[in-house]
Amino acid sequence: MLKMITVTDPLTESNCYILTEEKHCVVIDPGEAVRTPETLMKSGLKPELILLTHEHCDHMGGLAELRHSYPEARFLATERCDCGIRSIKLNMSGIMGAYLYFRGKPGIHYDSFVCDAADEIIQDDAVLQWRGHTLRLIPLPGHSPGSSGVMLDEDILFSGDYLLPGEEVILRFPGGDEEAYHRETEPILKNLPKGIMICPGHGEKYVL
Repeated sequence: MLKMITVTDPLTESNCYILTEEKHCVVIDPGEAVRTPETLMKSGLKPELILLTHEHCDHMGGLAELRHSYPEARFLATERCDCGIRSIKLNMSGIMGAYLYFRGKPGIHYDSFVCDAADEIIQDDAVLQWRGHTLRLIPLPGHSPGSSGVMLDEDILFSGDYLLPGEEVILRFPGGDEEAYHRETEPILKNLPKGIMICPGHGEKYVL
């Protein structure tokens, strides 16, 4: 039976989601390097796939550590997301300290970093099969070039930095594209089926 574990980074308040089937799992958005590996180890879970909703550092800050700890796990990314994780500018790690300051967390030193390339580049609209479940990518440009939704079995959407409870979509970060958001992403988000569960990159899960 599919289960879900949420690990939230107390600094950036970003959510990592771990989807489990027995002792196998998929990790979506490993945002920090300590709690996610600890959770996996304590639960005896073995990651098989790692996915990102987008390339920003607060959603992949623990990616390198996770790949080091579990080299058998396959990290899959779209070309635009893969490009972004390897750029200090596009992954925002170079300015995250300033961003946290304006979010009410002054005095935080945040080291800039990049990550190694994905094990496999997948299409923007890839459909993946994992242990009897379907994971479908939905390209959602605007917040970042590599932003995607990850739809699980057509009834749970991992929305990244879209559909955040009580938050406006931010389109002014490096690589943000207001025109692409209104042209491509906004219509998709407005026409999502009612009743699906939204698992946002920040904040609590909710039913649409």
